[in-house]
Amino acid sequence: MMYKTFHSRLVIALAMLAFLTFTAPSHAGMQSHAFANHHVVFQISNGSAPEQQLVLANAANVLKYFGPTKVQIEIVAFGPGLRLLLKNNVHSKMIQSLHAEGIEFAACHNTMMKLHLTKADLNPVAHVVPGGVIEIMRRESEGWNYIRP
Repeated sequence: MMYKTFHSRLVIALAMLAFLTFTAPSHAGMQSHAFANHHVVFQISNGSAPEQQLVLANAANVLKYFGPTKVQIEIVAFGPGLRLLLKNNVHSKMIQSLHAEGIEFAACHNTMMKLHLTKADLNPVAHVVPGGVIEIMRRESEGWNYIRP
């Protein structure tokens, strides 16, 4: 009897662990910002060069104002805005520079699938999230400030 109870609890615990492991969002490559007082998520859903420049400049200005240890910034690209994170984008060097200072770049998996893109098509600093809108919603629910320049 005791064995069956233990076995049942073990099976339930393993099932819960598997569920959490496979349903948790992937944020591989995300940098730790343990001391950040501010958290900002930027949206880029427009593919135009001026919009791309604007979101990068806004993020750089926020980073400069607060400093890399006091702010956590993520730029989420989806729809036509995903062009920002393509590896051949004209802003690739700026993106890599901002990433080196702590800014994260998230690419929408839904948009990638629609456009038949893979991780290999993206700037190497980009990480893939299940959905751009979902990522923004998740960040807002965690108390992040949302900005759409």
